[in-house]
Amino acid sequence: MAQARHVLGGVLLLAACGGSSRALAPESPEAAVRGFMNAVRTGSLAAMGDLWGSARGPAGRYMPAQELEQRLIVMRTYLAHEQFEVLPPSVEAQRLADQRVIEVRLQRKGCTPVVPFTMVRYGDGWLIERVDLAAAGNPERRCGQPPPRNPSSGSGV
Repeated sequence: MAQARHVLGGVLLLAACGGSSRALAPESPEAAVRGFMNAVRTGSLAAMGDLWGSARGPAGRYMPAQELEQRLIVMRTYLAHEQFEVLPPSVEAQRLADQRVIEVRLQRKGCTPVVPFTMVRYGDGWLIERVDLAAAGNPERRCGQPPPRNPSSGSGV
């Protein structure tokens, strides 16, 4: 009997600490993107990690910690910004019930790239599944600045 109470107590403790197998995700794709971009601005990898993942949940639940940290640092570097604007969704972005594409206009070093975020439904909310970092451009260059020329590449003729 005492052992049964011990097991029941453990089950109740687990339920109280994280009972649901699904964390609360933002209710809208736009809210998830805003939260993520604010976390980028403040440099909070933990907050970014809570909002990035897949239909299985936040990536921290299934991705090795070192890999997660490396990926988030890359995203934070490419998405660094002075300001951002979540653009109104297009009709095409609303086609699938469990997936959305949200476009975000960044303002960084005089550039204003538009970066697509692919969102996925997770429970009753949304997580960021993919970010098109190529659309963000090189975070170390000003707009219109050509890439450095490789002297060994020749004239290209």
